[in-house]
Amino acid sequence: MRSFSDAWRETVARRSSVLCAGLDPPVAELGRGEKGLAAGADRRRWALEYLEAVAPHCAAIKPNVQYWKGPADIAIVEEVCAAARDLGLLVIEDAKLADIGATNDAGFFYAARRADAVTFAPFAGNVAEAVEQAHGRGIGIIVLCLMSNPEYGREKSKLIPGDDDPQYRRIAAEARAAGADAVVVGAPSPSNHITKAELATVRSTIGREMVVLMPGVGAQGGEAGPVWRVFEDDQVIVNAGRALMFPEGSASTPQQQAAAARGLNAALNRDRRPPGGAAGAAGGGPGAAGEGPDG
Repeated sequence: MRSFSDAWRETVARRSSVLCAGLDPPVAELGRGEKGLAAGADRRRWALEYLEAVAPHCAAIKPNVQYWKGPADIAIVEEVCAAARDLGLLVIEDAKLADIGATNDAGFFYAARRADAVTFAPFAGNVAEAVEQAHGRGIGIIVLCLMSNPEYGREKSKLIPGDDDPQYRRIAAEARAAGADAVVVGAPSPSNHITKAELATVRSTIGREMVVLMPGVGAQGGEAGPVWRVFEDDQVIVNAGRALMFPEGSASTPQQQAAAARGLNAALNRDRRPPGGAAGAAGGGPGAAGEGPDG
């Protein structure tokens, strides 16, 4: 089986993009206003039109299952995922599986029907078991490692008993040792707790083969620029959600979504492969990918 990390790099080269389009549209009843769907929106039509709009500028799409739990939603997600694959995109199911044994295996079984990789939360300490199960079902696994939310600023530094490693580094080490495909590292920004030193620690721990899923670019204020000074130029999956789904609010048109994806992809490509120099671990200039059309 071709690994997910290999599939990602091949897709990046083929599509000249490291952008992943989030698919997590809040329904109007959630009360997100202009950051969600308009009342009465046809979710199936919206999702398919959004996919078609952003696909030319992306390498992957990432449906978050928490936003797809209505009576007809699984069928919509499966249709959108199949369409994404037909368009040459990889599919990441953002499920954040966090159980054990047979329950996790059921999650991997169903995710493998529609996705190339699935996210996993290592709360139970069973990274090795989860990797074996995921790969046994033919799907890649992306382990949550260094989150950007304020609460994780405390959690990440907890020391493992009998070890001097902070929790985030131990997770990265366990993911690599178990053969996981990727880890989740939130996009750094002046307003969150993620430091350049921590990015470098993750990079030195996971090596070159694994990749990084980086949420938070765009509406959440994360910046991709600093990441290219640490990771290789095809090693990071940069996810953006609201900035692509609702660049002009809940009534955003497919044309506006396409323009947002085009602009962000161009900014990311300028950052990771600056003219006249190599970005990533080999060097590179200042980054500004967080300054694209982020909404």
